Amino acid sequence: MMFISRFIFSILLFVVTHATGNSQLLSPAEERNFSILTSYNELQNFLARVSKKPGVEVTHIATLESGRSVSAVLLTNSPPFGSDTAKVRVLLFAQQHGDEPSGKEALLTLLAKAANGDMNSILRYVDVIVIPQMNPDGSELQQRRTADTVDLNRNHVLLSSPAVKALHDVYFRWLPHVTLDIHEYGSFSTSWSDSGFIKTGDVQLGMLTNPNTSPAIRSYQHDRIYPFLSERMKRTGYSFHEYIVGSPRDRIRHSTTEINDGRQSFGILGSLSFIQEGRKWKTIDEQLERRARSQLAAVEALLEFVAKSVAEIRLLVNNERQRLMQLPGTDVVVRMDHFAGDDSLKIPVHWLSNGRDTLWTVKPYHSVAKPLVTVRAPRVYLVPASNKDLILLLERHNIPMKPMLKRNIENVAEYLIENVGEEILEEDTLPVPVIKHHPTRLALQAGTVVVPIGQLHSLFLVTLLEPQSMWGLAKYPAFESYLRQASWPILRIEK
Repeated sequence: MMFISRFIFSILLFVVTHATGNSQLLSPAEERNFSILTSYNELQNFLARVSKKPGVEVTHIATLESGRSVSAVLLTNSPPFGSDTAKVRVLLFAQQHGDEPSGKEALLTLLAKAANGDMNSILRYVDVIVIPQMNPDGSELQQRRTADTVDLNRNHVLLSSPAVKALHDVYFRWLPHVTLDIHEYGSFSTSWSDSGFIKTGDVQLGMLTNPNTSPAIRSYQHDRIYPFLSERMKRTGYSFHEYIVGSPRDRIRHSTTEINDGRQSFGILGSLSFIQEGRKWKTIDEQLERRARSQLAAVEALLEFVAKSVAEIRLLVNNERQRLMQLPGTDVVVRMDHFAGDDSLKIPVHWLSNGRDTLWTVKPYHSVAKPLVTVRAPRVYLVPASNKDLILLLERHNIPMKPMLKRNIENVAEYLIENVGEEILEEDTLPVPVIKHHPTRLALQAGTVVVPIGQLHSLFLVTLLEPQSMWGLAKYPAFESYLRQASWPILRIEK
């Protein structure tokens, strides 16, 4: 009789709990024990459910040609989002590459935890923006690029993709202090297996490498954040190390200094920005639970650190953004490469010959990005009206500009292009112009715009607009003709 009473009580408790809406929300992958990837439609349905929870706001940010949407989720315990200026704002985004789904699954699981109230201790100090899926078309096709063959992680300069343009608009709407771009790396690449072993690390963390980014921020990433995350990941049972690219038969270095990706494009604007690379397996859904949960563990460790370090991070980022406002007259690196340093790094690997797992000391380890060519930042750039595509590009980046009022300008500096050679940097062949600095007096046509350098985009602008810049305009087909002219069409006023 007592057993029956307890059984009836358990049934009643179950019914009441679910009727009152107190059941725990799970992500779509969690509901199926990570046996299958979350589809686009399932993701949309999940976001609709999450949006009904307190402190969760789902906002549409882009529509693709296919009709699919990209959404951002705003998490806060002090609505409206961003109103508490004492907090740190964090931007998390995943699946720029459609065949790298574990970051999406990790962020959906994070959203479920937030909806269940499991992030309240973090949200006391941090407002979080989550974009779980940047590339829904590529995800549905299980391919790296978008349906129209764009690599989103190489679209952060041109911003021709609606999704990447929307991401940057979100950034400028909220100016997050911290950003994290989540990917997967190929652990079975032949460049490693031909050397006899493969990488097995669950998660790699990439920090800022471009030498123009704040030295204080880079030191903080290496000396404070990385050790904290490393210890937390070890505690949760996942292997973790710094992000590296290359092969043992060539050179191993940190990833690109390019400003055209989801990490450096925001780091060059004064943010504490990272890229996170989870391990990709042989098939897109193999070991999905471990992949997603290891990505989630690293994200949660980062959020935990941020919540404990709000004052430090706000001061660090605010100081760097003030430096950007004072950039005119200072040197900016426009050509750089990776060189061997004094650092050492041990990573987990699997030897193919004997089937053993061990730690391997990375060598040769090119851990330092050094300047090769610098230029002095001008006070302003002048972009003639004939360069309409460039003016439109600057507008897409929300860069402040104003029309040139005077027609005849003195003390203008232009670059005369004497010839163009080539140089291999970051394993890529890049144009190297030989230029002559020529002061002149010019009559400018109506419609010429003035682009001031004392702004958040200061480093971005110098990197983009200087003809000697390895990451500048000339590397893009739409602007490569600029180096075939007698003079570089963008002018400088230095005083």
